[in-house]
Amino acid sequence: MDKEKIQAGLEHFGLSEAEAKVYYAVLALEDAPVDKIARRADTNRTSTYPVLERLEKLGLVGRLKKKGKTVYRAAAPEKFLDMLEEKRERMQSVLPALKNLFALQEGKPGVQMFEGVEGLKTVMNIILNEATTEVLIVSDGESFLNKIPGWADAYLLKRSSKNIRTRLVLRASPYNIKAARNIREEKNEKAKTTKMRLLPESYALDFSGFDIYNNKVVFYSFDKESVAIVIESRVISRLMRTNFEILWNEAGRYDHILK
Repeated sequence: MDKEKIQAGLEHFGLSEAEAKVYYAVLALEDAPVDKIARRADTNRTSTYPVLERLEKLGLVGRLKKKGKTVYRAAAPEKFLDMLEEKRERMQSVLPALKNLFALQEGKPGVQMFEGVEGLKTVMNIILNEATTEVLIVSDGESFLNKIPGWADAYLLKRSSKNIRTRLVLRASPYNIKAARNIREEKNEKAKTTKMRLLPESYALDFSGFDIYNNKVVFYSFDKESVAIVIESRVISRLMRTNFEILWNEAGRYDHILK
């Protein structure tokens, strides 16, 4: 890996551009005085001192004397993993307080919007982490898979591995008919946790859908731009559950499609 990519990785970790350059220089030079480090990092000698001080405070650089001269030595790169673990532990300690701040007032609907492929992934991961009830899904089925191919399949497997029970009402496209038959015939974890029914293609489910779990409803649009709108409300989720059950019972009339 070239120098620029390594320095970019250090910046992504959280170091400033100057800190990334100086740490890389110290690591490459082993034990070196400031003037040598500055030349290697292509930084001003005077401005290199405060950068080294910041790196010392982070534990990424150490100072020692060699033949009466101050030189600097880089900590082993594994130090970054230690720092990540320290950050994780600190975050865990404040997470309960942050969750309390984030929690919505009782009875007050909260709305969040997520856009694009990364937004869809964020919503899917939220469902994986939060779902404590059965997840109810109405969708055309294929739009979701087409928007994030590969990742969507992995998400479905994760959902099954977490034993999150799911009922789906999908549009009866050839792809969904095949998928529903496979689920009914298979004996794996996915088949145990997933039930699927289909509605005729005349039902307007194209490029859209909704999920219901806990007290939340997620509305999706997979048209030109992907959008997910998450609503947290006991009243709205109860209403949408009623709508789902109506569609679920209606779809039961078309089970002959799967035979």
